[in-house]
Amino acid sequence: MQREKDRLHGIAFLIGSLTHAAEKNLGQGSLSSCALAGKKFGQEAVEDTETTQDPIKAIKILNEALKQRGIVWDFVPFQGDKENLIEEKDGKQVIRLVFNTCMVRNALFRYAHEQKLSLCYMSHGVFAGAMEKIMPGKKVELEILHAGPNACLKELIVEDAK
Repeated sequence: MQREKDRLHGIAFLIGSLTHAAEKNLGQGSLSSCALAGKKFGQEAVEDTETTQDPIKAIKILNEALKQRGIVWDFVPFQGDKENLIEEKDGKQVIRLVFNTCMVRNALFRYAHEQKLSLCYMSHGVFAGAMEKIMPGKKVELEILHAGPNACLKELIVEDAK
């Protein structure tokens, strides 16, 4: 068990150091590069899954598809003080999500690197790519409202693709 944990910590450290190096060498370009790479992975991760136009159902489908691939990424809709889970803003559907267990956050803490940079953008790409595959004809974005040590609060924005 300890040996497996040591390996996992080593991988987390390596990922943190690679993204740190990319940020130093590519600057802001690393953010979009990582988001695009993540998006491609996200689309492949949900290949042959059910599709829907309901974002709440799409979140559940994504959660299940990731679990089947052995990816534990604990995210759930967050209602907070809002009456409904889905808020309509300027023709877009907005849903707040809480990310409790996040491999990216764990890797960043292991390497002692800050959040909201390229590795977070990669995970956003994964999420958006997968959701767009599950919700054909939709464009999906994920924005960080709060990044913390125990959980992150993000806003999922869904709109019709142009």
